[in-house]
Order: sequence, then structure tokens, then C-alpha cells
Amino acid sequence: MIKNSHHVTIHNVSRCLIIPALLLALLPAGPAGAEMWDLKLGIGPVYGSEFRTNRPDGLGFQAYCELGLSDVLSLTAGGGYTGHFVGDGTGYSLSNLGIGLLYNIDVLVVVPFLSLRMGWLQKTPDQGEVLSGLGVSVAIGFDYLVTETFTLGFAAEYHGMLTDIDAFPAYAAFTGRVGFRIPN
Repeated sequence: MIKNSHHVTIHNVSRCLIIPALLLALLPAGPAGAEMWDLKLGIGPVYGSEFRTNRPDGLGFQAYCELGLSDVLSLTAGGGYTGHFVGDGTGYSLSNLGIGLLYNIDVLVVVPFLSLRMGWLQKTPDQGEVLSGLGVSVAIGFDYLVTETFTLGFAAEYHGMLTDIDAFPAYAAFTGRVGFRIPN
């Protein structure tokens, strides 16, 4: 039986995220630009944690859709699932689905962004009561425009439950992003 410690898990995951980020910098760049009604669809793996030693970390996926309202502002919808089983403590799953706004800080080959979504958030423990309600998600990240239609990126996202702040601790998710952009 392999025993995982919280420190080892974060170390291994951070190493797995840094290497792809460095490789992104070596890819040839495509043309930069964003327009009204651009559509972007994407998916990506997620690593999630409450950063508490008595709670296991999780792995999962996220999907997103963005519709350009201008060259810097987009309507965003997204959702994901993370199963928490890495480390000590009782396992659980976390599901989210929301809609909101995404602000492109700058439109270059690397497009940094801020995102705010509100929607549904649910925590389902392996044992115990399901916790669900109105959730909020705040993210910061970047997308690298490999070509005009293909993007790779990374986002760090905070999830919180507005309807039960005391029962739902701070939760962070780190997502790799693979996107397909359909220019207008």
C-alpha cells in the first residue's frame, strides 16, 4: 500500500504543472487578436485542494465555453468534477456549474485573464451529508495562442459556497486549459 503525504502530493503536482508551462513558452506563436462574438470551447484536467492535512486532494476535469462580447470581455460558462482521494481523510467529490464574465487583461499572444462565475456548487462526501448551494468562482489565468484557433493555458481558481460559507472551507483548483477558438 502506497501512503501519500500532503507535502509529496503538492510537490509532485507542482512539478507536473511547471514543466508543461515551460514547454508552452517554446511553442511558436500565432497571431493575436480577439473580436466580438468569438467563441472558445475548452476542456482541461483539474487538481483541487482545501489545503488541509485531514482532507484528501483531488483530480478531475473542467469544461468551459466563452463568447466574446468585445475584444476584452467575454461571457463565460463552465463546470467541472473533482474526485478527492489523494492523501489522508475521508474522500469526497466536488461538482460545479456556473456562468459569469471573463475579462482579458490584454490581448497578446499570451492572454492573461480574470474570471468571475456564479452558479451551483456541490460537495458530496463518501460518508455524510451532501452540501450544495449557490457558489462563486474567481479565477486568474492565461491562454497561449498557439494558432488562431488553438490555445493552451492555465488557471488558478477559488471556489466558495455563498449559501453556507461556514460549512464550506476555502477550495482552490488548478486547471490546465486546452481550447479551440472559433473567430467571428
